[in-house]
Amino acid sequence: MTSREGPHDASLPAGRPSPAGPGDGGQARWAEGARRALVLLLAFSRERHTLTTRDLSDATGVPLPSVYRYVTLLRELGLLIGDGRGRYHLSARLTALARAAEAAEPLHTIADPVMRRLATQTGETVILVRLVAGSATCVHRVESGYRLRISFEPGQQLPLLRGASARLLLASMPEEARQQQLAPLARQDPQAAAELAMRVAAAQRDGWAVSEEEIDRGVFAVSAAVRDSAGIVAALTVPSPLTRAPAGIQGELLDRVLAAAGEINEALRAAHR
Repeated sequence: MTSREGPHDASLPAGRPSPAGPGDGGQARWAEGARRALVLLLAFSRERHTLTTRDLSDATGVPLPSVYRYVTLLRELGLLIGDGRGRYHLSARLTALARAAEAAEPLHTIADPVMRRLATQTGETVILVRLVAGSATCVHRVESGYRLRISFEPGQQLPLLRGASARLLLASMPEEARQQQLAPLARQDPQAAAELAMRVAAAQRDGWAVSEEEIDRGVFAVSAAVRDSAGIVAALTVPSPLTRAPAGIQGELLDRVLAAAGEINEALRAAHR
């Protein structure tokens, strides 16, 4: 696939919003163009960090002629970089945006020192996971000092139906939204969906969850609920290689994560008084 610009796409205004008013659909077309450009950016992930225009079209449903035009625009804005062989990746300019978003998030400010102490106590990576646009997303991370460590990047998405963090985030949802998330699994495997629902209910009741090899082989994870006055807002999670978290010390790891989450929760309550 070459990197040349494809056919003209009349749905995207060239260069700036159309002065046309809402009566003739000008604003609606501009909004749809902006939405499509953002959808293309969101198609990239740590696992899918380099994509062709065909990959982008397949992943997003945006027609290929439109993808060509939006990719050209995103390259002009310095948000995408091409490798000369028709493949594209996100530019470092988005790193600054991610850092700005993280700096503006009050929860990060409160959680960061606690997470750093927890990482020192456990020797493991500590992550903060939140629901972002319906997806379980790592929003902050303090890395382990070990050479063998579980690595997560801010912005990285995690499965919403597997893992300790996911069960707490599912527990944070209104019942109707939670059922919508479980519906595809319920159609495919009703028993598995029923078991997951029971584990989510236990996580909601207890305020914590653990998982073993649910997402990655050889990984044990402990999560504790981070709460504000409205309920669960995040999951504080420590993933650890099973070689460093045998059954005999898993209880100690859980106690440390629960204590750290309790400290964050108390600080959140104090901040909102």
